[in-house]
Amino acid sequence: MEYSYDLKGNNLYIGDNQINAYSLEENEIGNCTICDSILMSLSYHTAGERNVVVTKCISCGSFYANIYDSEWNWVDEVQISLLPIPIPISSQRIDDWKGLESIPIKKLEAVFSKGEIEALFARAKDETPIRQYLYRARKKYKLFEEIFDLELAL
Repeated sequence: MEYSYDLKGNNLYIGDNQINAYSLEENEIGNCTICDSILMSLSYHTAGERNVVVTKCISCGSFYANIYDSEWNWVDEVQISLLPIPIPISSQRIDDWKGLESIPIKKLEAVFSKGEIEALFARAKDETPIRQYLYRARKKYKLFEEIFDLELAL
């Protein structure tokens, strides 16, 4: 079964079934299978007899659905994809430090890891960023624009 997630509405999709969140509480859920960093919960959902917690890795930015039974015993973990959001033609272009600073940190954290955010701010301030983090962040510019209608040009 394919799992996908709508960051704007906090809705989980299992196949074609939309499952609304019943809680947006943030908790440490476990460790990322890719980089072993902490997974933070984004939303909680009930799917039949199962509880599903949508999580995001605080380091590499991977998204997962952590699946539990009705008694909260862990069952499985599935990597999930984000649903694309249509981009209106008039997206705002962010190309300097003031513009970047005006973006709420929660929006940046939804797409970028902590290191990537630090690299973006360093680049915006004309400081030397950690190159690998800036490179990774630039690969996510399109996703950020699709979700928040903000074009990054740093």
